[in-house]
Amino acid sequence: MKKNTKLIFIVLILLIYGITSLALHSFQNHMNREVIHYLVETRNYKKEDFDKVYTQIAKAPLVSTTVIFADEPYARYFYRKENGRIFQYSRAPVKGNDPSYTYKHIEENLP
Repeated sequence: MKKNTKLIFIVLILLIYGITSLALHSFQNHMNREVIHYLVETRNYKKEDFDKVYTQIAKAPLVSTTVIFADEPYARYFYRKENGRIFQYSRAPVKGNDPSYTYKHIEENLP
């Protein structure tokens, strides 16, 4: 009986982990698509303008989608969704810090 209880417990833990991982991955893909859609439809970019697009979930619940443009591989642009609106809220170099760097894809509505 004890062996069956342990097995059921392990299976339940693995099942919960698998469902949570799948839901997280699905949410990240959804946010990636929403940000790409925003950039293509609102900002007139083409899909080939993007080198990398990925979403991360951080503390305090902050969901941030990072975009690295093909013509600017050393800069990251950060987007998020608030109140149904997607906007660029920051930018940073991929490595290091160069305060004199001029970003090509900065949006005028930055906070």
